Order: sequence, then structure tokens, then C-alpha cells
Amino acid sequence: MTIFCRKKIEKPLRVGEILKQKRKELKLTIENVSASTHIPKQYVVALEKNKYLLLPPAKAHCLAYIRKYAEFLKLNCSEVVKQFNKESDLENYQTIHPYCKLKIRPINPIVVWTKRISIFTIIFFFVGYLIWQLNGILKPPKLAVFSPAEGYISTDIKTLIQGESEKEITLTINGKKTDITDNGRFETYINLSKGVNTITISATKKHGKTTTITRHIIKKENYAKGQDILSLNN
Repeated sequence: MTIFCRKKIEKPLRVGEILKQKRKELKLTIENVSASTHIPKQYVVALEKNKYLLLPPAKAHCLAYIRKYAEFLKLNCSEVVKQFNKESDLENYQTIHPYCKLKIRPINPIVVWTKRISIFTIIFFFVGYLIWQLNGILKPPKLAVFSPAEGYISTDIKTLIQGESEKEITLTINGKKTDITDNGRFETYINLSKGVNTITISATKKHGKTTTITRHIIKKENYAKGQDILSLNN
């Protein structure tokens, strides 16, 4: 006669129960686990209670959390992950980050045209500024000579040179540097010799562009004074 004995088979532990049991053996709290593994507290609770639907709907996140938790508790990571895959049905989970879903919203045409006009305005002023700067560099400096006029005849030993140019230029008269005021004016005397005197006025920018004006002045003797002296002697 065969006698049958009933043997009580213990129910295998689920992943959450394994994690919870090991955590308590190590005398750790849920807060300790969350702080050490950087797993949000609500997900630690969800793992221990086997409530996998409360986990992020992304497969990568679920696997990362369970793997990190198992490693922290020094469990067999591959076995825990393998059992978790069976229990959680990860095949039906999303493969993208839950917060990276593509959201297509209708675009307001007014907003689009406002942005385009703003960008065009910025580009227009930027290009205009560059052109203005280049023009200032490439264009020769302004130079005007008020006195003397071309072909001026003088009986004096000196003549006054007056004119106007730009700020921050180098002004020379017959090769000699001449001071210029803050408003661009210049004024100086030069000596004249008998006959035709050539006066060259040059304004040079720091980038090398130069404007030059030439004046010819005729210096004559004062014959009237000589005649007066002769008449007095007679």
C-alpha cells in the first residue's frame, strides 16, 4: 500500500518581494534607496509592490531602475532583470522617453511672420552697419580748403591756410604735420618765397586712405612801397 504525503511548496518570491526583503535585511529605508540610487521614491515603492504600471512607460527607464536597484542591494543583477522581464511584460512598453513624445501643434501664421520680420530686420541693420563701417574705411577722408584760393597773388611773406577735414585724421601741409581741432578745423600760416609757391594739403585716415588738395600762390614784391620811397628821396 502506497502512502502519499503532502508537502508544502513555498511560493516563489516576486521581484518586488525579493527587493523589499533584501532592503530590510540591510536595514535600509525607501528614502535611503532613493537617495543613493537617484530612483524617485514613488518608483522604489512601485517596484517593491510589483505595481509595474506605475513605472515610467519607457522600457529603458524600467530596466535601468530595476538594474540599479538590484546592483545597489548586491543581488544577482541578471537574474533579477530576467525575472522582472517575465513579470512586467516589457514587450508592450514604449521604447522612447515618456517626456519626448512628438507633439504637433498648429502654427500660428502671425507668429511665424513676426519671427521672420524680426530676423529680417536684424539682418538688415547688421548688414547696413557693416556696409557703413566698410564705407568709412574705404572712402577717402573729407577735405576742404577755404583759404587761399587757387592762383592767389600775395605780396606778404606769409599766407593763412584755413580749411576743414574729419576727426581722427593726420593732416599735413607740405609734408609738415598740422594740428586739427575737435570739430575738424585747421588753421596755420606758412612762409612764401618769391614767385610761384605750391602748397600741398593732405588728410590721411588711420587705414591709409588719403585726400590731397594743391594750391598755387604767387608771391610778388610790393612795388607800390618802392615807388613811395623813391618819390620821397626826390
